[in-house]
Amino acid sequence: MKSIVQNSINHLFNQNDAKRVYSYTLIDKHLIHLNEHLDFNLFALDTPTHMSLFLQSDSIVDEQQQKRIQKIEYLYIRDKDKDNYDDFLENNLQSILKDNTIPLDEKVNIIYSSTAELTHSLYANPQRLENLQHSKAIVTPIIDTVLKNDKTIVSYMKIIEYDYYTHTHSLNVSIYAVCLGVELGLDKDTLKNLGQSALLHDLGKSSIDEKILNKETKLTEEEFSIMKLHPVYGYEIALKIGITDEDILDGIAHHHEKLNARGYPDALRDKEITLFPRIIAVCDIFDALTTHRSYKDSMTSYNALMIMKKEMKGHLDMKILETFIRMLHG
Repeated sequence: MKSIVQNSINHLFNQNDAKRVYSYTLIDKHLIHLNEHLDFNLFALDTPTHMSLFLQSDSIVDEQQQKRIQKIEYLYIRDKDKDNYDDFLENNLQSILKDNTIPLDEKVNIIYSSTAELTHSLYANPQRLENLQHSKAIVTPIIDTVLKNDKTIVSYMKIIEYDYYTHTHSLNVSIYAVCLGVELGLDKDTLKNLGQSALLHDLGKSSIDEKILNKETKLTEEEFSIMKLHPVYGYEIALKIGITDEDILDGIAHHHEKLNARGYPDALRDKEITLFPRIIAVCDIFDALTTHRSYKDSMTSYNALMIMKKEMKGHLDMKILETFIRMLHG
């Protein structure tokens, strides 16, 4: 199973006798390949309290440097270089997609690792205008690989991360939704919109108090009423970053609606709930049940699907759920 790096540290760094506080982010060193041109500095911890320059910006990774990268356990970038690193990941994804010599499982692994880091950046600053384009850059390689090879769905299922973080959950839901959309016969343009909507479905959680988001016990009635506002907040953020497509917005706003009108935020009933929210709801619940959190163990896929099928008949679209089950077994 692929483990996604997602560690940030603050480090006090001495330079020219003046103390400056720099923030560093742990990156996935496996995404730094031979002959890559880097326009950001790479750092390594040479002691528990001191960060040193490992590879300077504007370097091209040669064989000797690649061996050094393979030997070291962790590599970091300064947070101020995060935009450059994200640009590197997006450009690297395009190269990976075009390279037919890379085996499918390896290609999917690289795409998942890269898009997980890009999704982390997106959710760290959800209201940036650039997120509209970043979300497209994340979803496009997933769609391209799924449409190119019908075995790709199985490859993604193998490596999806089962420890819960908001960004990996959102990426997982997007992958599930795109794969399910393919099974439902949706065209490529619709798949792109569906993937974006699923990727951004939890944007509104950035506006919820972290004490509520991270609470390990049952939410109080008041806390849950606050949590129920996150689709509304997500819809508002999506508008701010320039999303105008009604289907994308609908998926973000209504992924917690239920067919029996007991969902939120608008208590929609049956046919009032459109396709994107129906798809995202299935994928969202499945990923939530099968991921591990500090306060609960993950369920097996079988147990999660049995609960969804037996206990959520008035909640989920059963035809879409049946298609999802066939996809997972498929």
